[in-house]
Amino acid sequence: MRWAGLVVVVVLVGAAAAVALVPAVTGSTALTVLSGSMEPELPVGSTVVVHPEPADSIVVGDVITFTDREEGSAQTRVVTHRVIEVLPGPAFRTKGDANNSADPHAVAAADVHGVMWYDVPFVGLVKDRLFSRIGLFFAVGIALLVVAANLLLPRDAARQD
Repeated sequence: MRWAGLVVVVVLVGAAAAVALVPAVTGSTALTVLSGSMEPELPVGSTVVVHPEPADSIVVGDVITFTDREEGSAQTRVVTHRVIEVLPGPAFRTKGDANNSADPHAVAAADVHGVMWYDVPFVGLVKDRLFSRIGLFFAVGIALLVVAANLLLPRDAARQD
């Protein structure tokens, strides 16, 4: 049972390092995938780590994160899609892998946050829920239950040290 607990702890620490520590140390950004536009490569709930890159080093096939500006509106959203064409400027034509058509307008180099460095499947769902107000209450409650069980459950009396 101890080994199973150790494995769980190692996996959790590794995932935490992949989505929090590594991006913080390298100047990257960890973002949660909220839509299925990049499935199956990036399932909903994955964490994508985006590393800043000069716009002139971005090539067709790179997955970039950018600010999408809705025409005729001040609304913006952050999008992660694949580059399908590099235009002069540079600017980029993008498309979600699961989408049937390309995005409606080109992405200006100034709107690019960076290129996907790596992703960690499904960790974003856990991260977003855990760091919400309700998630924090659940995490504290589970921690208290573990401590209480450890204090209240009888110890193995047959064990001699």
